[in-house]
Amino acid sequence: MISKAEQNRRRKAVEYSIATCELEGCIISDEYRKLSEKYIKGEMTLEEMGKIIRRNLPSNETK
Repeated sequence: MISKAEQNRRRKAVEYSIATCELEGCIISDEYRKLSEKYIKGEMTLEEMGKIIRRNLPSNETK
């Protein structure tokens, strides 16, 4: 379990990154938002989240 202060720090960082990306025209998926919430709560590390995201990139899909 991580502290509320750490959860708040993570939430601010995630919200900032999402807002920045959306300003650039990105569409943030529900799956990414769910993964982000798990990261914020301390249920997964940033590295674990990154692995899942990279594994699901369109360039990794079979054609």
